[in-house]
Amino acid sequence: MKLADRVAIVTGAARGIGREIALTLVREGAKVTICDIDIEPLNDVANEIKAAGGQALASKVDVTKSAEINQMVDDTLRTFGRIDILVNNAGGSAREKASMFHLAMEEVWNATIARNLGGTLACTRAVINHMMERKSGKIVNFASVNGISGQAGFADYSAAKAGIIGFTKALAKEVNSFGINVNAVAPGVIETRVIEQIPKETITAIIEGLKLNRLGRPADIANAVLYLVSDEASYVTGDVLRVCGGGFIS
Repeated sequence: MKLADRVAIVTGAARGIGREIALTLVREGAKVTICDIDIEPLNDVANEIKAAGGQALASKVDVTKSAEINQMVDDTLRTFGRIDILVNNAGGSAREKASMFHLAMEEVWNATIARNLGGTLACTRAVINHMMERKSGKIVNFASVNGISGQAGFADYSAAKAGIIGFTKALAKEVNSFGINVNAVAPGVIETRVIEQIPKETITAIIEGLKLNRLGRPADIANAVLYLVSDEASYVTGDVLRVCGGGFIS
């Protein structure tokens, strides 16, 4: 197993990509704290992990609230004794409130930036001193291809994800001497429940623009995260791994 006895925190783990990441890390031997703002499906994931013989701690956390994050980190240390891995998966666009920027509302873009960039900073801040003291750690932040190329109608989300890329590169430089690897993944269009809200003709057009001729799957992202948190990526830091089916190659 690639992650035997290591302890990971995965945010936004109740569904979709976060759930798949948690299950993948557990299959490779990790103990996990999974957190999400939606506790009922999160408990279902924890029960699924425990039924398969794994160890999981479920924690209701809003990543825009530092007090909840700090409590989750304290509970993780109390339960598992250390933190080896942080996966900052929680985030998302404004979805139905998204708009072209000339119509954007300040409360919407503030919420989008807080949930994505702010949550990533706050969760990282809560674990970074522990990792520095141990001189070991793996952090994977969630950017997006939108943070690289931008997307009309999602300027605030694109800005937040671009900020995460900048944060990833800067933090990697700050902590490289402490044995901590900091990287980001930049997913393209992935088959999650958000896809159900997109018209079929739009999905068909998206697929036609992808070199691999299919949408991404949560497992595609989970496998990329597994690589970045494993010893196989010990010489990789400050990088952004695109997982986008070849549709956003510049």
